[in-house]
Amino acid sequence: MRACGGCGGAALEPVVSLGAMPHVNTFLTADRVADEQRAPLDVFFCATCTLVQLAPVVDPRRLFTEYAYLTSAARTTVAYLTDLAAALVRGFDLGPTSRVLEIGSNDGTLLRQFRGVTPHVVGIDPARNVAARAEAAGVRTIVDFFSSRTAIAIEGEHGPFDLVLALNVVAHTPDFVDLLAGVVRLLAPGGRFVMECAYVLPTILAGEIDTIYHEHVYCFSLRALMGAAARVGLTIVDAREVAVQGGSLRVVMQPTSLHNQIDGGVAALLGKEHGAGLHLGATYAPVAARARALRDDVCAGLERLRRTADVVVGLGAPARGVVLMNYCGLSRADLDFVVDDTPLKQGKVVPGCHIPVADWTRIEKDGNIAALMLSWNYRREVLEKLRCRTTNARVLVPLPTMEEVRLA
Repeated sequence: MRACGGCGGAALEPVVSLGAMPHVNTFLTADRVADEQRAPLDVFFCATCTLVQLAPVVDPRRLFTEYAYLTSAARTTVAYLTDLAAALVRGFDLGPTSRVLEIGSNDGTLLRQFRGVTPHVVGIDPARNVAARAEAAGVRTIVDFFSSRTAIAIEGEHGPFDLVLALNVVAHTPDFVDLLAGVVRLLAPGGRFVMECAYVLPTILAGEIDTIYHEHVYCFSLRALMGAAARVGLTIVDAREVAVQGGSLRVVMQPTSLHNQIDGGVAALLGKEHGAGLHLGATYAPVAARARALRDDVCAGLERLRRTADVVVGLGAPARGVVLMNYCGLSRADLDFVVDDTPLKQGKVVPGCHIPVADWTRIEKDGNIAALMLSWNYRREVLEKLRCRTTNARVLVPLPTMEEVRLA
């Protein structure tokens, strides 16, 4: 058992185990499935600092050096990031001399939104294949993991930054406290650090077990994140829930030395967490039973749909969908194939399940289709695409509440 990644304590209490799970973003061709690797996917709660985390942790170099996720693949994500960038430019009064760094910049989708305001934008991402796409789009990208060590080199080349961004990457970093220490080093006077991550309250606690996978080493509460930030000299000055990725937490941090003015939303959210019992291990006791209930409902729903449909399809092959398929033990007997917009996944097979992944043209025009919504957090966009192929479909949507949708 490892020590807590937030406080170093040893008081880790088990929450749920999803068994041995493949690396959910490692899509292989059918002839390479023998190379597939699995690792335990077990979640724990730290009774000392309240941080929810995985143990053991998979070496990030095995997960992120080559990566199949592209930020630009979903229109919903691109629209969200466009709006976010505009709000940050206005809210923080960014201009032509402002410097912006994004940690985990992927294909540069977010940073491109700042290029119309300032030329001083830099990304850092460990995935060579994805960083190459960002560079091709004109976004300077350092191919490496971000840490206090790499922060020294970045500071030497680029100087301090007015805005450092980290969307859905802090929780992916085993030594996230060291990441935060690197951020402190790079912030200019008055600079801000903005991060988003899966929020434990509307995700794991609400039964969204597909939020759990090896890349997500942590699922933060505000309280747990605040304690870790304080240890490196950062203060959370703003915090809010955002309805993306199934339920996320967005926080703004600044160096504690600035004698920060803290927005009232921080205290309000801390109060909400306390009322929900996020500081108590007993609060997480129902998670395992909710996971089993979800698995049973998904399997029963697919069996029901299979009886009347000519073809049963998985809609989307996101990381969360791979988790759900594997936890439910699905195979080609359950899903004939999966469709996904990401070119890096098409022509390969779903990790663990080995169900083929295709583009949307694989769905027969006006066919008698049943489907499992795996990208349920992009529900509207996915249903629009399905309607372009057929209006004769029944779709099982597993989360946030199990339901069946009939296209008309």
